[in-house]
Parts: sequence; C-alpha cells; structure tokens
Amino acid sequence: MVKFASKNEKKDISLSFDANQLEGNKAKRSKKWLLAIFIPTCCTLATIGLLIAGCAAFVNTFLMHDSGVKTKKMYLSMNEISIAKSNTFKPLNNVTYPDGTGPTKGEIFESESNAYNNFTDLTYKTLVKTDRKDNMTYCPIGLYSALNEMYGAISRDNLAERFDALLGLNETERVTFYKKVILANSFADEESTIQLKNGAFFRAGYNPSASYIDKLSKLYTMAYSCDFNNAKDVNKMVEWANDAVHAKGFIDKDFLELNDQTMLVLFSTLFFKNAWNSKYLSKENTQEPFYLANGNTEQVTYMHHSYFVDSYYDYGSYISFKDYYYRGNASVTYVVPKDVDDNIFELTKDVNIFKENLENEVLPPEDEHGRRGEIEIRLSTPKFKNSVSYEFQNMMTDLGFGDMFSPSYDSFHNAFNDSKLDGKNLYLDKLKQKNEVEFNEDGSVIRSITVPIIAATSTAPIETDVIEVKLEQPFIYIIRDINDTPIFVGHVDNPTL
Repeated sequence: MVKFASKNEKKDISLSFDANQLEGNKAKRSKKWLLAIFIPTCCTLATIGLLIAGCAAFVNTFLMHDSGVKTKKMYLSMNEISIAKSNTFKPLNNVTYPDGTGPTKGEIFESESNAYNNFTDLTYKTLVKTDRKDNMTYCPIGLYSALNEMYGAISRDNLAERFDALLGLNETERVTFYKKVILANSFADEESTIQLKNGAFFRAGYNPSASYIDKLSKLYTMAYSCDFNNAKDVNKMVEWANDAVHAKGFIDKDFLELNDQTMLVLFSTLFFKNAWNSKYLSKENTQEPFYLANGNTEQVTYMHHSYFVDSYYDYGSYISFKDYYYRGNASVTYVVPKDVDDNIFELTKDVNIFKENLENEVLPPEDEHGRRGEIEIRLSTPKFKNSVSYEFQNMMTDLGFGDMFSPSYDSFHNAFNDSKLDGKNLYLDKLKQKNEVEFNEDGSVIRSITVPIIAATSTAPIETDVIEVKLEQPFIYIIRDINDTPIFVGHVDNPTL
C-alpha cells in the first residue's frame, strides 16, 4: 500500500517488491555473490563459469570424455587472494585490481547501458518463465561475467555470434564496459563493501591457451594451475572462492561436482555488504499482515524508516522508487503495484523494468521562483531471509543456446592449446545457481553461486511531497551499483518462506 501526500492531498496505492535471500541481523547489511565455472577433464576441453555477490556466483565445470570466514579476512586485498602455492597449484597470470579506497563512478555510455539492461531483462524474464519459484533471486552481473569468461573459450563461430547478440556488445566493447563495472565494485570499508573477483583454475598437466589467458586477464580473472585429483589443491580452490565472498563453507568440493573429466573451473565472485544510508530502528518494527498472491495473508515483521529523494517513477498501475545504501555507493529499486489485487509480473511482462522511462518521472512541484522541494519516502518493508537454487539449462535453451549442452558439439575447445585434447568435444553439462538473500535493519546480504558443468566426448527544499509505501504484497527489487548498473534482482512472494 502506498500513500501519496502533497500538502493536504493523499492517495492510496499498493506496492510490490522482490527480495531474495538475506543474512541474519547484523550491525550492517551484507551481500555476497559467488560465481564459479568448473571444467571437467577427460579427453576434451571445457571452459565456462562465474561466481558473483551483492549478488551472485557462477561455477563452471567442463567434463571431457574420449570419443563465516575469519574477521581478519573480511577486507581482503583488492588484488590476488593469498593462497599457498605448490608445484601443481600456482598462478598463471597477474591481475591488478583497483586500490579499494572507494567506488569509481564512471560514464556508462547509452549503448553499454542498453545492451546490459536488455540482457538483464531478457534473462531475468526467461528465468521467471522457465524456473519460476517463490522468492527467487538472480544475479545478472554473475551470469554476464560467466558468459564473458566462457566467450574466450568458444570454438564455434556460430556460437560466438549468438553470444555477441545476447550480450549486446562485441568483445572489445564488453571489455571496456566490464572495466567500469570492476571500478564500481571493488572497494571495502566498515560500512560499505562490494568486491567483484574472478578466478580460472586449469587442470595441471595441460597447456592453457595463451590467448585465452590474455582474454581472462582483460576481464580481471586470476588464472591458476590446479590438480583436480589432489584434495589439497581442490581445497585451496574452494578456499579461494569462499574467501572471495567472505564466507567460510559457503561452497564445498561437492558443490563443484568435480570428477576425473574436470578440465577448467571458472569463478566470478561478488561480495556485497552495505548498510542503509537511512537507518531502520528495531524498536520501530511492527507485526502486520503481508498479502499473498493467492489471497491468503502471513504475519511478518515490518521495518520502517523515511528518507528523501529527488523523484520516483509512476507507470500508472505500478511505481518504482529507490532506497540507498551507505553514501549512495549502491541502491535498491523497488517495483510495486499500486493496487493490492494486481500482479506485478503481469503488469511488467512487456516492460523492461531495468530501464526507467523519463516520461514517467515524478518530480516535486516548483515554487514561484522555480525551486523544487524534495519527496519524502516513508517506507515499510518486510524483513526476510531465504535461499533458492535452480538450474539455468531451461533458461539458456529457451534463449536458443540448447546446443551448448549437447556432447555432439565441440563448443569450448579454445581454452586449451594441447594436443592431448585433440579430437575431443567440450560441451556444457550443467548450469545451476544457489542464492541466499537477507534484508534486515542493518542492511542487505546476498550470496549467489552459479555452477555450469561442461562435459566432453570424443569428437534546496521549499515544499516536501510525501509517499508512504508499505511493501505488503509481492514485489520486485533491483540492486544497483554506483553507476546504476543492475547487479542483482529478486522478487518477494512470501517473506516468511
């Protein structure tokens, strides 16, 4: 329910917002995303993966056949994560990350914004269509990173062309855009931390392609040699991923599903931990009903706070508005219907919710001198914490990439340059994701891990407008970085699940 008030005028409007998984109450909100790619090995090559945080994580495993972290680690170096080296576990390149002093706001070109937002909208809606679940969450920057890392290993021209079309930019343009993403999401302090890290782990004893290593380096991906048959090496790889998302035990070796065919594991990790810019106070929490889509209600805990914005967007049957994290280093956009009986997915099914239409922007009124006031948002949002997992194969197949999962095609052979892999095909065996999200008084925490598995076979205010918003029905939420780039999206169907 939303109430608009300008001077003495008020209107009732219902809102809806999407949330996924959050971590328990802490002094500050945190988000962790992990993406990883594992490539199984045998007689064919493989590559793909990703892991991301604020928002999400991807993990890729390529298979081939013949024919709770410690406090001292909370603020890791912006550069290489320190993992003990051995004869088989060792770095293959050097990657220099930003110094971590703060987010760098960059100029995002319209072509970059349109391409990425279209990718996010298409993949999110396809995921909702093919794998719809209550309180589902999705890390678009994780999948985007994973596909970019996979791209350098593609060995089929037609597949590369389809990747370009899905991602919306060519390879050179994506490298330029991704650098801006890294600069905006590589910093850490007590109140606000976002760290996006990528890693590639190649099976020891096989020669990675030098050109592929170079492409990974341009995507800020640290490359390592790793013996997947050595438990110590595998544990180091898992430790790398967990350290990247600041969560000991977030994934384990079983999650990676490694086997004798694993050739390459790629990670793209995102750790997001941000406090609210305008604090919620626990003492102001209330117990009130949340109206489910089926007409039932659940009693949930609502948090309440107020803050000021310059504008919001009114699309007739629904609105979108922002709340901000510490110092504006990130934000969350809520997309909610005005009427409690409306379904937010039906209202937005033909709309790209990741791009705002300036024609629908609502500004505060001007006084006789042309000066504008501010808009006060009085927000009531449910606390929630949940987790969800699903596979991306249905989504990618629906998007026209079903052949990536076929052993009849050698799709990702360019990750290696080794005659021992001649005559082998690399294909994507599985692509799955696990997400955990939490919203509480202190902030937001998100963890996400996506695992693709590839198998191979031979072959100044004057007047203040007030909006009272109560997220008391299903709603969508979008987490954005300082450049307004969506890095995580989710929807809340039932805060109690």
